[in-house]
Amino acid sequence: MIAGLVWLLCWVLPVPGSPEEAVVATVGGFVITERDLLDSYEFGPSFVKRYPDPLRKHLDYMVYERLLALEAQRLGYDTSAFVRQRVAALEEDLTVDQLYEDEILANIHLTGKEIEEGVQKQRVNLRLRWLHTTDGEEARRFEAELNKRECFDSLYTTHRGKGDAVSDHSLETTLFRLEHDTPQLAAGIAKLKPTQVSAPIEGPDGYYIVRLDGVWQNPVITETEYGTLKDGVTKTLMSSRAEQLAADYVKTQMTGANPVIKAEGFNIVRAYVAEKGLSQDSRVKWDIPSTFMTEAGPQLIGTSGEFLSRPLVFFGNSMITVRDYIVWFDIRQFQLKTSSLEAFNSSIKRTIWKMVQDKLLSDEAYTRQLNRRDEVRKETGKWNAKLLYLAGRSSILHSIRISEESLKLEYERTKSDYKDHAGKPLSFAEARDQVWTTMYYAEEEKILLQTLSRLKTLYPFSYNEEAIHRLTGEIKMESDPVNVIFYKPGGTFPRVAFPTIDESWQRIP
Repeated sequence: MIAGLVWLLCWVLPVPGSPEEAVVATVGGFVITERDLLDSYEFGPSFVKRYPDPLRKHLDYMVYERLLALEAQRLGYDTSAFVRQRVAALEEDLTVDQLYEDEILANIHLTGKEIEEGVQKQRVNLRLRWLHTTDGEEARRFEAELNKRECFDSLYTTHRGKGDAVSDHSLETTLFRLEHDTPQLAAGIAKLKPTQVSAPIEGPDGYYIVRLDGVWQNPVITETEYGTLKDGVTKTLMSSRAEQLAADYVKTQMTGANPVIKAEGFNIVRAYVAEKGLSQDSRVKWDIPSTFMTEAGPQLIGTSGEFLSRPLVFFGNSMITVRDYIVWFDIRQFQLKTSSLEAFNSSIKRTIWKMVQDKLLSDEAYTRQLNRRDEVRKETGKWNAKLLYLAGRSSILHSIRISEESLKLEYERTKSDYKDHAGKPLSFAEARDQVWTTMYYAEEEKILLQTLSRLKTLYPFSYNEEAIHRLTGEIKMESDPVNVIFYKPGGTFPRVAFPTIDESWQRIP
């Protein structure tokens, strides 16, 4: 149970800057600094980078979002469960990141010898092909055939699989990367010479028989190339060491807490999650009830406070209730396995252990008052503004109503615009969703522009034109920008790594 838990925290560079850094814009009580703008721009959507003055345009959208956030604050959305719960979860995640830096990153020390050995291994290139099977007996038959001088190429072609691409059974990598990405394969081919074939190597998903097709090394590299190799190797070694230290830290915490899941609480949680994410057929097939019996008769899971207050997990001197889990789960919306009842049960249990792990780490971090650090406060403030914006925008656009009659009228007016790939006109039923989207976006633009015009008269805002001009001259213009999303999958709150502007602004001039 415990061995599989890993403290998955995305290792990102700390936010640079200082309290004295220049302010590029103020919107009511919100302040946008140079670093805020550059981070948001660098990790933001690509559409804005196609404007003639992209940094200024990006800042405009940041100002728009804060105007909508101010309006949401005025309307009381900062006290709503949507905003409060998510801000608290994000602050918790940022606080646990500080614990990670103190307990994990601060305790990693690489020697020059380790780094140099890694660089030399990174210079060794390998080309591999393999036979793969989930059956141990079949793997031994492959080995026996090869020992009888059966040609590897023949077996490779025959057993690769009709629908498999060559890349599914071959790889070109470096010795260093192989040792860190797939250590079982690296150990299994360590003594092979070029053209030799390994014995069956057991991996996490079956057995591999690997042929080392080639080994080569670039004999001479430039100083710049060496520096690039060294930086990459150092980061990989740091990440690998951090992963192991984090796993050990979490294991110690979980062992000391000795968490125990209560059967009744688990069944209630499973019923709640099933009602949200499973079809009626699956719930009936797997005999997962939607009600539980009380003295007053059968009650629905979601409407009975009695069920939600039942204990789910005991650990140390603490307890997590069903309600605690439901709030935690609803914010994070983990994807659960639904291929079978066993897989569904197992994936729910994994999320419960994840919640306990998060609780232990956050309790430790808050006990140390790491939430009071400037970086946590600053980053939490950014996320608070983002969540207020989302709540405000959603409230404004919630008023959009498009009737079926107006859809039909718009279709009749513009039906020549709706055709299939062959150029054949689409019927109303076929084009309905496209018509709805077109009408919705038109209403969205109108309402947002009207709202922003009104908010600009209510809330003071200003730009630091000198700072914007200087930063514009420093940024690198991209000829063909593409969207890259930096996602933080671990920690206590899976999320995009940085708050930036909403991509839907590309529909608003």
